[in-house]
Amino acid sequence: MDWLTAYNGLLVRMGLYLLIFWPTVGYYVYRDSVKRGLSSPQLRGVTYGFLGVPGLLVYLYRKTRAETQSA
Repeated sequence: MDWLTAYNGLLVRMGLYLLIFWPTVGYYVYRDSVKRGLSSPQLRGVTYGFLGVPGLLVYLYRKTRAETQSA
């Protein structure tokens, strides 16, 4: 079990980060992409979800930028 504490628990922290934020952010992006009619919503959800919170920030930035340019 020494591998769990390798690199000061980095593997455990990264695993928990992905376990919590990947599905949460991914589902939000997927649902919003379907609602807005964007192409390949599943791929968008997986990609932005893998990035976690930074992915969510990038997605929201791109979303608001697209909305302001179309208005």
